[in-house]
Amino acid sequence: MGIEIVRVPLNFKHPIDDDGKIIPGAHFEPLYYLTDAEKLGYQIYENVSEGTPESPIFTSMVELQAWVEAQGMDKDRVAFLLQHGHAPSFIIRQ
Repeated sequence: MGIEIVRVPLNFKHPIDDDGKIIPGAHFEPLYYLTDAEKLGYQIYENVSEGTPESPIFTSMVELQAWVEAQGMDKDRVAFLLQHGHAPSFIIRQ
């Protein structure tokens, strides 16, 4: 588990509870009913829990890449994220 790129509408607001706190995983249902043409944005979500947004919404993968690199992510991990759409937070080796 780690992070993944989720396609969202450019004006998407992740669902929140009555106290204004993000509800993990609550993005799945509203996004499920949208077409790809409606999901023009790119957003980083953590997927260690049920999923919560970790980045702003970007209009291109180039913008997303620049933001991730500015956060200090290793270039090899950035390349993996962009190629596969997700990146692990850690790997256990035996």
